[in-house]
Amino acid sequence: MFLTFIRRNDSAAAWLRLLVLASLSCVLLLADDFIQQRFSPNNRAELEAGWVAGLWVFCLALWLCNLRGLVVAILAVFAGMQLLQLANISFFGEPLSAIDIRSLLREPGEVGQTAWHSLGAHWHAAFSVLLPYSLLIALHWQVPSRVTLPASRWALVLIALVLLAKPYRATYRNLDSFTPGPTRSGLHNSLNAYSAWAVRLALRSEPSLPPAPFAPYRLSAIPSTAKHVWLVVADSLRSERMGVYGYSRQTTPKLQAYLREHPSAVVRPGVSAGVATDVSLPYLLNPIREPGQDHLLREGQVNLFRLARQAGLRTHWISSQESRLLAHLGSRYLDVSITREDHPLRFLERQDHALLEILDRQRFAERNFVVLNLRTAHLPYAQNYVHQGGKVPWPDQGAQAQGNAYDNSIHYLDGLLEELIARFDQLDGERYLVITGDHGQRLGENGQWGHNDLVPEVSDVPMIVISRDAPQQALEALKRERWISHYEIGKWLAARLGTRIDNPNLRANEHFVHGKLLFSDNFIQPVCETPAGLVHLPPMQLSQWLGKARLQGCGS
Repeated sequence: MFLTFIRRNDSAAAWLRLLVLASLSCVLLLADDFIQQRFSPNNRAELEAGWVAGLWVFCLALWLCNLRGLVVAILAVFAGMQLLQLANISFFGEPLSAIDIRSLLREPGEVGQTAWHSLGAHWHAAFSVLLPYSLLIALHWQVPSRVTLPASRWALVLIALVLLAKPYRATYRNLDSFTPGPTRSGLHNSLNAYSAWAVRLALRSEPSLPPAPFAPYRLSAIPSTAKHVWLVVADSLRSERMGVYGYSRQTTPKLQAYLREHPSAVVRPGVSAGVATDVSLPYLLNPIREPGQDHLLREGQVNLFRLARQAGLRTHWISSQESRLLAHLGSRYLDVSITREDHPLRFLERQDHALLEILDRQRFAERNFVVLNLRTAHLPYAQNYVHQGGKVPWPDQGAQAQGNAYDNSIHYLDGLLEELIARFDQLDGERYLVITGDHGQRLGENGQWGHNDLVPEVSDVPMIVISRDAPQQALEALKRERWISHYEIGKWLAARLGTRIDNPNLRANEHFVHGKLLFSDNFIQPVCETPAGLVHLPPMQLSQWLGKARLQGCGS
């Protein structure tokens, strides 16, 4: 009986050691981001509960498999990925993407030379990786030979599932599904980026695009007295389904009542820059009109957060969606960045209303640029308002369930906007509030739902501009427009933030809608303003459009 007790006690101690080692390993795998943050503000990684839990289980499996050679090889690969990841973050200010990996590997000599000459300024990237990974590899190499630990070959199945899950996902999802999130763990971004590169890019040659035949934009500082500039972007918001635009259902009664009391507001139909959030948001917050100018997205020359910070405004991004949407939005110019991952339970319980609670806790500076990103009308529509309970305006069950649910979500947004506008009205000084959507939505036309398609319903977004204590001329240009595109409102916002953008390539009454991909031979659609309305030209690939030197477009 005594020997049985001892054996049981030894077994319990072995499992306790295993749990401690798994926890320590998890901390070390997360440590590189937080070490680098002591040296560079470019690393904006935050702890996300779901990722930490998954990583801990993976660490447990690494110890359980009892194959230290395999484990050390996996950790060495992770360390190599993280060296490039943190170096890229330090040098460029953004996480590494699959396309960045392809570019780095195509020019190893130039990359190596740049890395060597930049080592003095960015040495901390290597230190941040080598310190925790050296300790972790030493633990796995030394501990199993010195202490007794539980072991199971079934752990290999879990390790294989974890390592192969993302490459398998890359076989059926496009590159935009693996866009890195600036506030995600570096290792999380690395697994996404390298998986997408290995499956989608490593063994495939993508044709090079013809050079974009455009003159550079000219930026000039102009006087700005705006105290508060707010931009509200609601997901999948189609103007045709809003009562304020003449829809037969009263989906926006509160907004309509407010606008009747404030006739100075500008209410126009809009044209989105893209058919997917991953595309339209970057083009909205980097006002770029002509397709094929990827360098402007990467360099952030016209980024609104950058322009705001240069003018002395405090910059805020508050989103009820994932942090990965921050890619190419200028996250390195943000003073405040809050996403769904920062408050997962609160957003799960309160959905977009959680954003109001977070907004109320912000400490605004004297001047602020605030972007609020809502999920309101995203599929599944009913999920966005179900937390409120009670009776909905239109039944979301039965044959018309999906269309009714979309209208209910707009009705829910109407109440949310009422509360947002009330907070905006309480501010002091010259201020501006823009309400728009990232893209529109197909709502049963020809049996089709959702977005991602270059059709008029998906590029249809609202454009509502409210001002307070503002000079009359600030809105004059917008009031002359019949439609306002994402590019036009972005350029107008830049002026409110103190920068005039002069575009020598501008063609009157011509807009562009981008397909669902970013940084690729994307499909684009020219949209022309005519006296009879908008004319959507047939979509064509970017390479074809550039190759024809813009022969197909409005006025051609």
